[in-house]
This record gives sequence, C-alpha cells and structure tokens, in this order.
Amino acid sequence: MNIWLDGLTALSRHAWAVFGIFLMIAWGQIVVRKILLGIFKERLTDSEYLSFSMAGWVLPVTLWSIFLFFCAYLFGEAAGKNLSILLVAVSLYNALGKTRRISLSAFVLILLIVVFVVLRFSFLQEAVLPSYFDSAEHYRIIKHVSETYLAGIAPSAVPGQPYYHAGYHLVGAAFSHFFQIGILDVMLVFGQVVLAVLPISLFFIVRHETGSITAGFFACLLAGLGWHMPSHLANWGKYPALLSLVCVHFVLSLGYMLVREQFKEHRSKILFLLGVGVLVSGLIHTRSMFVYAGMTLAVLITVLWKRSPINIQRALFGIVVLGFAVATGFIQNNDALAPLLYGYLQTDVWMLVLVLALIPFSVKYHAGLSFFLITSLALFFLALFIPVELPGFGVLTILDRPYVQMLASLPLSIFGGLGFAGLLQWTRRFSPRSNLPARLTVLSVFGFVVLNASLYRNFYPSTCCQFAGRDDLAAITWLDVSLPSDASILIASEDFHVTSLEQKGARVGTDGGVWIKPLTSRRTIPAWRELDFNQPEVHNEACERRLDYIYVGGMPQSFDSAQLSSQPAWYREVFALPAARIYQVIGCEWEIVFMVKVGI
Repeated sequence: MNIWLDGLTALSRHAWAVFGIFLMIAWGQIVVRKILLGIFKERLTDSEYLSFSMAGWVLPVTLWSIFLFFCAYLFGEAAGKNLSILLVAVSLYNALGKTRRISLSAFVLILLIVVFVVLRFSFLQEAVLPSYFDSAEHYRIIKHVSETYLAGIAPSAVPGQPYYHAGYHLVGAAFSHFFQIGILDVMLVFGQVVLAVLPISLFFIVRHETGSITAGFFACLLAGLGWHMPSHLANWGKYPALLSLVCVHFVLSLGYMLVREQFKEHRSKILFLLGVGVLVSGLIHTRSMFVYAGMTLAVLITVLWKRSPINIQRALFGIVVLGFAVATGFIQNNDALAPLLYGYLQTDVWMLVLVLALIPFSVKYHAGLSFFLITSLALFFLALFIPVELPGFGVLTILDRPYVQMLASLPLSIFGGLGFAGLLQWTRRFSPRSNLPARLTVLSVFGFVVLNASLYRNFYPSTCCQFAGRDDLAAITWLDVSLPSDASILIASEDFHVTSLEQKGARVGTDGGVWIKPLTSRRTIPAWRELDFNQPEVHNEACERRLDYIYVGGMPQSFDSAQLSSQPAWYREVFALPAARIYQVIGCEWEIVFMVKVGI
C-alpha cells in the first residue's frame, strides 16, 4: 500500500471539497494575520505570523458561518450567500497588503502543510463513511441545520438534543451549502485538513520562547507525526473536539503573549482577541471552556511559583509532579479512563521516551513555561475526577477521557520543542567552535521521529472504529428504496463510558446500523449487541414492540447473523452481503391474526 499515492488519489477525488475548505481557511488565516500584524507590527517574523494565524483562522470562519445563516434567515438563501461572498471579498481586500518574499522558515512550514495533507488524505482512500457512532450524530445535526436555517425557518434545537457543539455543525453546514459539497464529504475532508494544518500553529510558541527555528520545526514534526493524537480523533468521529483544539492552540498563543512583559502595551487588544477566541471555542465545544479555566489556574500557580524562593519553587514543583503521578495512578486503575494511558503507551512509547529524555533540558533552559505545561497537564488529569451535574445528562466530569487524551499531545509536543532547543544549546557548550554535533543531533532526532512514524503510525482508518463499509452502504441504500418509511429497525448497541463518574453509560450503536436513521430517516431501536436471538423471549419482545427488521453489520460487536439464520420461522433474511444483512421479523401472533383475517 503506497501511502503517498493513496493520499494523492484521495486528494484528486475530493478536489472540490479540498479547494473550498482550504479557500476559507486561507481567508481566515489572512484576516487573522492582518489583525495580529496590526497589534504586534514588525516584532514577529513572517514565519511566526504564519504559525500564529494558522491557529486563528477558525475565528473568522466560524463568525462567517454565523453571518451566512443569519443573513439567509433574514433575507433568503440567495441573499445570504451573496452577502457572505461580499464579506469575504471586502475583508480579503482590506487584509491583503503588498506582496513580500517569504522567508525560508515560512516556506518550510508551508511545505510541511503540503506533506501533512498528502499523508492525512490517505485516510480517505479507505473511508466509506466517517468513523464511529459520533459521526452519524454529527451528520444528522448538520443536515438539520441545513434544512432549517437555510430554508429560512426560525432556529430551533435539534430533536432529542438541546445543544451539541453548535459551532462545528454551523461551520460544516456552511461549507456544505456555500460550496455545494455533500455533508459526508465535508466531514471527511474537513477533519483531515484540520489535522494537516494544526501542527503548524505550535511553531510560534516554541520559536518565540527559544529563539530556535529548528526547535519550532521539531515541535511541528512531533505534533504531526509523533503521537496517535489528535489524528485518532478522526477514528472516533470527534470532529468538534478536533476543531476546538485549533482554538485552544490560538488561545494558548494569545495567553503566552499576554504574560510577556515586552507586549504589555498591547494587553487590552490581546485580551479582546483572546475573549473572542474563548467564546468561539466554547461554541464549538463546551468542554474547552474548562480547559481555559485550567490553563488560567496553571498561569496563576506559575506566577506564584516564579515569585517564590528557590526552596519553595522546588517544593511546588515536587507537589505538581506528585499530583500528576497520583492522577495518573487513578486513571490507570479506572476502567473507563485507562485507555487514555494505553493509547500513548502502546503506540507512542518511543516518542514518550524521547520527550522524557528532553524534559530535563526543557526545565533547565525554559523553567517557567515547562512548569506551566506540567501544571496544566496535571490539572487536565485531575479534571477527569471533578464532578459536574448537567440537566438532562446527570453527573459527569468537567473533562472526559477522549478530550484529555487529545489535549495531552499539546504539552508533550511543546515539551519536545523546548527540550530539543535546550539540548542544542547544551551541545554547543561542549563544542563552541563546531556546528557538527548540533547538526548530527538535529539529523538524529528528526530522523528518529520520521522513522517512528513510518513504523508505528497508522494513517488509515482503524478497524476498531470503521463501523460502516461498502456492504453497509449498499444495505442502507437498498433499505431506503425498499422498506416502508415507517419501518422500525433493530440495531446493535452497547453501553459507553468516557468519564469516571457515570453510573450508567450512554447506549451507542456498534456497527453500520448507526447510519440508518441519519441517511434514511427510518426509526432505529438500539438493543444489546449480545442479544440471543435463539431465545423465544427475544422474538416475543420483538413482536410486542412491533419491530419490523433487524440490521446486522460486519463488526465484531454486531448481532450474530448465524443465530438469526438458524430461526427461519422467526426471522427472514431479505438482504445479504458478506458484511451486511437485513432480517425481517416474522411469525408474530398479530401478524398471523392479520393473515387469517385477510385470508392469506
């Protein structure tokens, strides 16, 4: 399997979606760069501006999507689209200045984006539908947004879901409507594009903190290729969390500038921009608000730490490390949270070893930022055990396991960049007259990350989470054409826990059946995936509930088709492919009575 060829093939197949999404990202990046340039003037390099604004693009794009829907609701669909085009054109005209020659470092960042795009798009070469059960729900909500807001109907909550990451769904619906792209294509392409551009935003903090362009590149490389996160979010369908991570990068960069003394005259402007970033981030994913609360607390603890005597600093550092270790132990002993650690220990172990080896250099040469990072990570871990009660959701924790698992890659990547800069500084002390040791260090460490990615990084969809394949798509298409619109269909499901305090996990689909309702609007009823269809009680209950059909996908956690096939008096196979089957429930008493009455 040629990953580069697969990536290029997928790019060509989704060319229009790629063009439209990149066009809006580029527009957002240019607008944010203009705003940042107005604040910081020539005090940042062009590569720093590029990196900084590659996190901020999500702000204007989200606000543009809100503007599009607001105008469509007030003035109609055509007027809304024309006004949104005018907004983009005017802001782009004001943001574009005279063309300048880009620096070599900025060119390398752009080249990294191109490489990451090709690698990430290999995922789409094997993806038939977006992965996991979350994706089906996101599709349903985006479809609802498109059908209501863009039809000029007053905004309303999605049926059965009062709030669910509205910002992501607004942006997804806007892309779909504005560029006439299918919702499924928007979800698949947008996710991989975000994954490709996201690592570039880490260059800014590491470059500005260390003064090392090479260390900035290393942080980008580590974020893009070093960890299973955040790329594994595409396997979980956690697209809102992924988009909110872009905001987290931007807010973190703004917060970094806010506490720098050399920029204190710009603090009011930075605070305003930071506030907008926090609000947009909260609209995209509510839990990101708790992330910012944790980061704010980490900043306060870091300020206290810096102002303390050296002995107190050492004690505080030890307390933070101890808190991190205790939280890690609790996570390891909790069944719902343990996958957080296993994800990194199973696939990222060599990168963890590398970063752990670099952390002493990070602490030695960049103690303040290092203390902030370890404090933030400890607070994120502890947040997995802090309860919060939400109406309609019961008792949860302020952060859940998938979100923290995603977040952990951020401080780890920055730690790697800071530590690598410290390592280069340390090597120069032993050979001040020669650059050879530093160059060999760069070549070795960069090569190690690339080699690790080539051996252990999977850029294709994970078999754990690709619920729907081509057989499922064919079955759902047949179902949509052949079955009555009021048919009720039983699908496999199981309980799902992502927090440490859930008494009863949410019931979620476990195979391609999760896509029946979003794609066909047929009613689906979830049932325990290990249901024994050989039992008469199961058939009787299916009859009592007037279930019409049973869907069996090709996942290990699907219903057992052999059981259904072994009971032809109760279940009739009406559609069959190797990885997707549909059975009709027959032999019910009410069905027999009906047949007698009509003389069949």
